[in-house]
Amino acid sequence: MRGSLLWVALGAALACGFAFSACSSSDGSAAASGDAAPPVEDSSTENPGPPCPASGVAKGPWAIGMTRTGVVVRWEACRAGATPGLVYRPEAGGADVAVATAERGFELKERHTAPLGPQRSPDDVPGTVYMHDASVVGLAPGTCYRYELAADRSIGGRFCTAQPDGGKVHFLAIGDTNPLLGDATAKVLAKVVPMGADFIVHGGDIQYYESLLETWAGWFPSMAPLLRLATIQPALGNHEHETPDELDDYSLRYFGHPNFGGESMWYRYESGGVWFHVLDTEQPIEPGTLQGAWLTAGLEEVAALPGFRASILVMHRPLVTCGDNAQNDGARKAYASTLAQFKVPFVIQAHIHGYERFEIDGITYVTTGGGGGRIGNIDANISRAECGMRKVSGGFFHAMDVVIEGKTLSAKVIDEEGALRDSFTVALP
Repeated sequence: MRGSLLWVALGAALACGFAFSACSSSDGSAAASGDAAPPVEDSSTENPGPPCPASGVAKGPWAIGMTRTGVVVRWEACRAGATPGLVYRPEAGGADVAVATAERGFELKERHTAPLGPQRSPDDVPGTVYMHDASVVGLAPGTCYRYELAADRSIGGRFCTAQPDGGKVHFLAIGDTNPLLGDATAKVLAKVVPMGADFIVHGGDIQYYESLLETWAGWFPSMAPLLRLATIQPALGNHEHETPDELDDYSLRYFGHPNFGGESMWYRYESGGVWFHVLDTEQPIEPGTLQGAWLTAGLEEVAALPGFRASILVMHRPLVTCGDNAQNDGARKAYASTLAQFKVPFVIQAHIHGYERFEIDGITYVTTGGGGGRIGNIDANISRAECGMRKVSGGFFHAMDVVIEGKTLSAKVIDEEGALRDSFTVALP
């Protein structure tokens, strides 16, 4: 594994004993993808987890739920009664504004370990944690802000509100982040975070117990540069529930309401009249299913709104790929007329650890799954007819910086060395 000394040293010895972070499979089955093999769990106290700092701030902060006039800033405390609240100000300058946080306790019952990397990734331990949510409202559209936590003013971040009608939309797209597998994620973030996106589109597979090198306790410090850049608007991937407790105890607790969570784990949001429809590909998405009906109705609804410019689909498992059997070719074909009718020119997908760009029937499909998981074989099914419509591809780590101005979407695909690996434009309908 490029960028991972541990993989080089242990590769031969571990090849038969462990499955390293390959989220996709050659046959598309759950067993082959590794989801059927739970992570090693350890009830011992040899690695009790990270110590609780004096501030009580254990994880975060991060921002979710972007609207034109507000966001939610969330962080986890390791003890009750940590100083609540935060202060924020416009990034361009201005007075501090104080906002309270609501604290809620959450009981964790299972221990999860990173047996191959306990020094870098402490255990996720049983016990009570305390989530803090600050609902920041009354903000100006299309404006970025800086904030710090009252519990520790050295800890803070940045968030931006959604753009007004017709505004410049700037986001970063990344998928399949496995930062403790090696240094690829850190290197990618070092190149793309300074580009200053206003929000983050994550294609799912956020953290990997399966890698045996990673826990949520280790993931958060590693991903701090991304989380402090802007609001994160993730899709749900197959690795968001690798164990029976992970979906509820971790994935939804961290990124649930007002993003995915509640009765459904699909949602939509907008910026500048561009609507993002985020699907949960761990559940059926075809027309006629519950989620499919929601998508079709939502595409029609937003297309009729004043200021509408286009809709973008975001999902984890791809509609089209040459990488493995995860593609949902049936859904892609079934939605073809609907996407054309309701102005969907762009689809963001992940799951395949690499990069692909397709142009099919006037729609650009991009696979952006190079956020740090072990690179796979993106040509495993190159004989498919759809592969003749694949314009660019490569097995490399990357993220994608996207800007929408007027009727043009412009994208740059940046690898871990800062090289431009692809650039393209998409005309909005």
